[in-house]
Amino acid sequence: MKIWNQYLKRKRALFRSQYKTPAQLFDSACDMLIKCFAVCGGERMKPGYTRRNARLIFLVTDLILYLFVNAYSIAIVWGSLMDVVFCFVTLGIAIQGLAKIEAFTCPELNDLHLYNVARFKLDPRFPEVEDALFHTATLCKVFIRILAVAFSIVALAIYSYAIMMPLVEGELSLAFGFYLPFVDYRTPIGFAINWVYQFIQVSEGCMGLMACDSCLLFLIVNATGQMDLIIVYLRRLTELIDSNSFGQNDKQIADLLGEIVLKHLEHTKYVTDMDKLLKKQFFISFSCIIFELVASLAIVVRFPWYPGMAICLVCTIQLFVSCTLGTFLSSKNDKLVEEIYNVNWYGLSTNHQKTLKQMLLASQHPIVLSDGFSAIDLFNFVEIYKKIYSYLMVLQNVS
Repeated sequence: MKIWNQYLKRKRALFRSQYKTPAQLFDSACDMLIKCFAVCGGERMKPGYTRRNARLIFLVTDLILYLFVNAYSIAIVWGSLMDVVFCFVTLGIAIQGLAKIEAFTCPELNDLHLYNVARFKLDPRFPEVEDALFHTATLCKVFIRILAVAFSIVALAIYSYAIMMPLVEGELSLAFGFYLPFVDYRTPIGFAINWVYQFIQVSEGCMGLMACDSCLLFLIVNATGQMDLIIVYLRRLTELIDSNSFGQNDKQIADLLGEIVLKHLEHTKYVTDMDKLLKKQFFISFSCIIFELVASLAIVVRFPWYPGMAICLVCTIQLFVSCTLGTFLSSKNDKLVEEIYNVNWYGLSTNHQKTLKQMLLASQHPIVLSDGFSAIDLFNFVEIYKKIYSYLMVLQNVS
């Protein structure tokens, strides 16, 4: 954590020298995100966007076609346990893709984005506010670069595997277990057509998942950034109260407290809208991930199936990152509650105490990210893996 904080500090100093305002830095990060989405036709945050664009129509058509291709491939390889499981696992990835397309091309996503952009363009009331905004924008910029590198490595690894397989095995062998109907992959031309088709699926998958995961990070980082600003305001409120010996700061205290409450209401609405937007997507993604992990592990415990091991690793990372983000959001809210407690309550009037008390109660029962059944956090990550273990044991006993 210390190394990470030092790295962020260096990056923040670098970005401060490159960008005059936090808004410019945030816009730069958003431009990178929009370019990633543009490859798949999902740049909802771009003005004038419509779902009726050729790139998105091609992607959705391709995914639907892929579902039929996968069903055909399952019928062809039926009887080979590893090949059937491989097809089912990649089928789950396609279903995840459709769920993410529905969520991350909704108009509601653009509403959240526009709120974030407007928040960065407001004149900072205190110097610490600008520091907090720079911190939020820095996180967005750093995270999208990290994800770009990570997904590029994944794509290169898959491409390398796809190229090396035929060379190592000495025969025309595809990296994935699905094949286009009526195209014999055992012939050179059929192999080339299927290889290009799989190459397109991998490219779209990596770019689309990177864009969606980056967007999720942007949303949650901005939610925590909103709480950072409220914390700054709460500390300033305490300073005003402590120096209000003769009531000279009464008007400033009332004004600042009103702004704190307003910002907290906006934050609550933001998180509520974000949860509504992502809930269905989380449920479908987690269901697919659990299925993929159980199916892959059922084979891995019997045979040294290397693609299955890679799938288990990727699914675990995907699940862990989502749950970590939920915990990050909850831990920031805990810090907000602590700062509310630290306010000099005795220096406030009775009405102001009641107002702050209502905000405290709302903070103690926050809106959290969920999949419709349980909160998304690291505790849920452990519970999910317990379920996966239970399902795996049932499969082992049945077989």
